[in-house]
Amino acid sequence: MDTAALLVIDVQVGAFDGVRIPAIYRSDRLVERCAQLIEAARKAGLPVIFVQHSAEEGLLVKGTDAWPIHPLLAPLNSEHILEKTGSSAFEQTRLANLLDDGDVDAVIVCGLQSEHCISNTSLDALKRGMKVYIGEDAHSTWSTEDASAADMIRYRNELLAERGARVRPVSELIAMMDA
Repeated sequence: MDTAALLVIDVQVGAFDGVRIPAIYRSDRLVERCAQLIEAARKAGLPVIFVQHSAEEGLLVKGTDAWPIHPLLAPLNSEHILEKTGSSAFEQTRLANLLDDGDVDAVIVCGLQSEHCISNTSLDALKRGMKVYIGEDAHSTWSTEDASAADMIRYRNELLAERGARVRPVSELIAMMDA
């Protein structure tokens, strides 16, 4: 695999606890898949970067009970946690600098929300000339009146693949990291 980093995006308590809104679609599977990717990346010696959405209002408000990273995916002290306020992990963060400093030319993306931060971060990485690997079964969203979560995830996987991302099952991404 290229010199890659794992981006774990917005996997925060408020998306899973069902307190303010229902838990994200297939929440247990999402945590499991993200945990598998984190373990594989650590084992392979790849950087793991956690991205934490910090809103002033809404679901993931900084400092609230909803804001922390999911406890089953706790970052190590040596791993970076980037706060973001926008829909891309590159927007007004030091992500680009971290990746450049580590000579990282590929990112593996997992987390939420499929049609927002996963999609926009991936598209920004592609614009930067990076290879983008997406865990097709490691991102999620909520259903809306217009579309089910499953349909939105499938659509985003197809769209991102058309744009040049390598959309693969987590099992394949883990095998690539092990190689």
